[in-house]
Amino acid sequence: MMISEWIHIECIFINKWVLPIQNEINEAIKISKIEEPTDEFYESAMAISIRIDMIIRLFRRMTEDLERLNEVVIGHKDEHVNTNDHEAYGLYVDDDLKLDLLIDIDAFLFEINSCCELLSKFIIELFKAKGQSIDQGQVGRLQARILRDSGIDASWFKQLDDSRNFFIHNGAPYIAVDVTNKPSYNLIIMKENLKVFDDLDKFLTLTTLVSIRDGFLESLPALQKYLIEFIKQ
Repeated sequence: MMISEWIHIECIFINKWVLPIQNEINEAIKISKIEEPTDEFYESAMAISIRIDMIIRLFRRMTEDLERLNEVVIGHKDEHVNTNDHEAYGLYVDDDLKLDLLIDIDAFLFEINSCCELLSKFIIELFKAKGQSIDQGQVGRLQARILRDSGIDASWFKQLDDSRNFFIHNGAPYIAVDVTNKPSYNLIIMKENLKVFDDLDKFLTLTTLVSIRDGFLESLPALQKYLIEFIKQ
């Protein structure tokens, strides 16, 4: 079927991370400090903008999912509490809630990983416009140095890589809730139905996801500042 009529949906990005960089490029072009970047650069810029918005929205949705889950967990009984030497009954949680939570976590990790890849492409194309060459490996080292020089902990990169691989390579993650420090609860996503939590490779927690989100968002201003200064050179 041939599409002959359609409506474009207005696309206005909430996050403006790319805008100051593009403004600096426009000024630099006027004084011949940089060549006009490629179409791929501008496509990456647009994709980065929408993905940052998606990441923020996804974490908000995850938070809403967790609030709903906590309402269920608050009503648990002693018969639902597992310990290292006692196996308890599972707590019933609505299937839609469980699936919504897993889908949102998976999408959150995927989109941050995708945005990091787009940022690398964005930087490579920006270097080309400045007449310089940089490859993927060099971009990774450059980003790590920028964060280190800005006093930002870059360990969230490895947490992201490990967490993303966790979802990619496991078909059926299990959900549990850490009630050790109740009334404060922490979500646990397991690779298998664990009886003991002594192997960090077999599970991840909400605390890890928060650390990834905060590390990613904290890194953006440092990268933006570096790239603006780079364009000015």
